[in-house]
Amino acid sequence: MNLFSPFPILHTQRLVLRKLIDSDKEAIFKIRSNSVVNKFIDRKVPEDISEVEGFIKLIDKLVLKNEGIYWVIEYNKEIIGSIGLRHFNDNFSYTEIGYELHPDTHGKGFMSEALEKVILFGFNSLNLNEIEAYTHKHNKDSINLLKKFNFQLRLNKKDSDFENNVIFGLLKNEQ
Repeated sequence: MNLFSPFPILHTQRLVLRKLIDSDKEAIFKIRSNSVVNKFIDRKVPEDISEVEGFIKLIDKLVLKNEGIYWVIEYNKEIIGSIGLRHFNDNFSYTEIGYELHPDTHGKGFMSEALEKVILFGFNSLNLNEIEAYTHKHNKDSINLLKKFNFQLRLNKKDSDFENNVIFGLLKNEQ
């Protein structure tokens, strides 16, 4: 059974959060290859569009296997970012959230809108108990966004893959 079929399209006042499709590859390339977006993310930066095509196929597999869900964030029919849930535990009570937004749209409240909608989807539709976010310790904008939504710093947890990350968590009853 696929939890994400049909794919849940989410709407906010200004945004549409929808499924990533092949025709999005150029917009996703612009976001994922942007130096500002990648300043605090430890990942391989795509060098050409074919790497984004591979990424889209990977996302499709994650969604089909219930291992993750990834929405592109649209504003006025233009892709400005993405947000997703992944690394669900076995009983789907826990997940991690990740997000990115093109720098041209920073500071306009778009990620707050998207994050609020995805948190509600996670707790209400998927019945999650906890959502965690891993972010770079110097990414003040991301940290402030998480704090705005009552995510708490998990001092007892460390990211074994990326030593500069800090982990924030939100329990269902803390939102």
